[in-house]
Amino acid sequence: MKTKLILLIGIFLFSSCTSNGAERKQMKPRNFISEEEIQEFDTAQSAMDVVELARPAWLRAKGLVISVYLNGIHLGGEEQLDNVSVYSIKELRFLTPSEATTLYGTGAGFGGTIDIKSH
Repeated sequence: MKTKLILLIGIFLFSSCTSNGAERKQMKPRNFISEEEIQEFDTAQSAMDVVELARPAWLRAKGLVISVYLNGIHLGGEEQLDNVSVYSIKELRFLTPSEATTLYGTGAGFGGTIDIKSH
């Protein structure tokens, strides 16, 4: 009787741990948009379009200024994303204020920084 109970518990635990056969969707990194992901947005024309479609939370800085850098050069605030063509973008990365300060110096972006690398 005890053996049957242990066997039933073992079968229950084993069956609850197995996959249901559905393939899991790979999670996308919160602070990075790759060139491959950018290509999924066929309606996007600018970096702003990509960010709004892929990571809109990057633009919610709660009243703080977001800085935009292109290949290490400061472009200005988030409105500059409209001036960067989607066809030139290799990757986009969101840097926290502390990461931006480490990379670009004090005041690089109190609300964070969108760092764009182009081809």
